[in-house]
Amino acid sequence: MSPQEDRGSDAKRIAFDCPQWNGDEVSSFIESLGKEAFENPIESLESRLAFVFGRARALVVPTPSVALFLVMSALEIGEGDEVIASPLSWFGMARAVAWRKAALKVSDIDAWSFTLDPDKAARKIGPRSRLLLVANSLGHPADWKRFESLAKESSAVLVEDATESLFSESWGRRTGSFGDISILAFGSPHPNLGESYAAILTDREDLDCLLRTLRGGGGEKLPSGTPPILPMEVTLSPGMARLGLLSLSRLPSGLKKRALLLEAYQESMRSFEGVKELYQSPNTDFVNWFAYMVHLGTRFSVLSRNAIVEDLCGSGIEARPFPPPLHLHPWFLARGFHKGMAPIAEKLAERAIALPFHSAMEPEEATMIVERFKEAATNVGAGSAIY
Repeated sequence: MSPQEDRGSDAKRIAFDCPQWNGDEVSSFIESLGKEAFENPIESLESRLAFVFGRARALVVPTPSVALFLVMSALEIGEGDEVIASPLSWFGMARAVAWRKAALKVSDIDAWSFTLDPDKAARKIGPRSRLLLVANSLGHPADWKRFESLAKESSAVLVEDATESLFSESWGRRTGSFGDISILAFGSPHPNLGESYAAILTDREDLDCLLRTLRGGGGEKLPSGTPPILPMEVTLSPGMARLGLLSLSRLPSGLKKRALLLEAYQESMRSFEGVKELYQSPNTDFVNWFAYMVHLGTRFSVLSRNAIVEDLCGSGIEARPFPPPLHLHPWFLARGFHKGMAPIAEKLAERAIALPFHSAMEPEEATMIVERFKEAATNVGAGSAIY
């Protein structure tokens, strides 16, 4: 039975996410376990990633949270220091900031690209600001020229959170190549990836050496403020590295399929006035969207948005409401964060829906999803102009 089908039902279910491995890839993986070329799969994967993303060094770890924790540990960023980030950053990244006992300062987003607004971020920078964590939200590259200038002016370390933007391009460069350090995530819903791991990319050899020392268990080369034993697993298994090597070869076909899905979504959605079209900034060459997001018009409330999601799910389409911004997560609310700290991000989160967008889908399914979405939206309130 296809993973797209709902077990126990004749109706076809369209899952939000559907990582896939085919039989040939599984066979190749099993065969590779004994091949000489795969004797050091972690080193091979890191070399390949550095080449693909145009960086001098790459280091693979289990998750993006671990990646940021290692970076902050190597830079001795911790208690008393500030990290400036987008409220749309993944909660796992904020968890790493908390592990290091640093203070998170959220700064609002640009209303069109949904990435961190550089002017607003500049106003947040103070004497204790040590790290700028800039995310390519939903796959759209941030304004990297502005942020690189801002980092130089402030002496803050610039970290590119590229966990949602594999192979997006801006200013003639691929995401994963901006800032002092880039953190990438591999795994579904990225195209044709069935495994899950993260990578730290940098051109700084000194930092790469420190990160490898940390990952390897420490020793006399560790920064003075870093404990000798890290509170988590920081190494990637050889088996996962082998999967990573194999899956990189199928990325091009996955990107092509997602392009066809995006075209089908946009063509079908264009006739509906109540939805804001996906935006691409003038300096952005290509966006590999992390998810297909529907941004509803101002006449739709949170309750209306939730009703549409419920209607779609009831029809076998696994849509999801956009998650609340970081600062409205219960953990942060309990620590003094509050609504109103990032009004644009809050407004987006209340009226956005993520629709299925993965390589197991066909363009015809995207068209069908949009038609069902239009019916559900009409049931709760007519579409209207966004702004």
